[in-house]
Amino acid sequence: MKKTLLYATLTLLGAMALFLVGVVVYESLFEKPPKQKISIEKTTPTTKPKEKTDILSFSIATEIVDYVNSQKYKEKNTTKALLKSSCKVVIKKPKKHKKSFHDNKPRLAIIMDDIASSKHVRAFKKIPFAITPSIFPATARHPNTPRLAKEFKCFMVHMPMEAFHFATPEENTLEVDDSIEVIEEKIAAMHQDFPNAVAINNHTGSKFTSDSEAMDKLFCILDKYDINFIDSKTAPHTKSKEIGKLHNKVVLERDVFLDNEPNVEYILKQLKKAVRYAKKHGEAIAICHPRPETFEALKEAEYLLKDVKMVYIDELL
Repeated sequence: MKKTLLYATLTLLGAMALFLVGVVVYESLFEKPPKQKISIEKTTPTTKPKEKTDILSFSIATEIVDYVNSQKYKEKNTTKALLKSSCKVVIKKPKKHKKSFHDNKPRLAIIMDDIASSKHVRAFKKIPFAITPSIFPATARHPNTPRLAKEFKCFMVHMPMEAFHFATPEENTLEVDDSIEVIEEKIAAMHQDFPNAVAINNHTGSKFTSDSEAMDKLFCILDKYDINFIDSKTAPHTKSKEIGKLHNKVVLERDVFLDNEPNVEYILKQLKKAVRYAKKHGEAIAICHPRPETFEALKEAEYLLKDVKMVYIDELL
């Protein structure tokens, strides 16, 4: 009995010894490298973030106003690739346009577009209050407009720009696909003919003013020649104010069209609307055209204007 227990004990001990030897051999063959401790060091940036006054190659995104306000460009918010022009822009806080009251009255500026003939000028001068003419650039169709501009102390140029749908575009219309060099050529020629123009506004232009890249190129050139831009607002999704802010320009917009219908009663009704808008916001811009009905309505409209100060457009810039 004792011998049997001894043999069993020795057998168990031998099996345990063999097991331990096997474990040692296995670990030696398949040994894993020891885990290394990873230390994470906090580093201090060696460069400071760019400030608002840095000079940047101009970039445009669909969320351009957010870019100006937050000083950050969030790629996830854009719906198209960045567009780049060849001018450089200083990113800084835009100048604020102060809407003030003159003589305790809100201000109303009326612009008459499409001025192109001596007949227009004669009828225009019979209007008994301040109104600003916007004159077509000189072309084969309107060769005498630079001479007509000399009849006015304050005038604008009514610059043709590409529309989505317009059957008879003017000569030298600014087009969306124009390079910045072509745009400069057209603006420079206009500026040479009209050096005293206080601003330009768009004739048609629904497609051009809705295109961020096109408006960027235009503002690059307007900056160079120190020309103001007033948006006739022929498109609901115009980009002029957004791009103007990035160029540190105040861009005014048309508030009311007076004569979409060639009817004296309608025009007077729209003029009342412009007066109400001016009284509510401190100022307003209305646009009209050299039509017989418009001249007739404006000549008898003084009684509607007693609560506003009629001003030339340069008083709002």
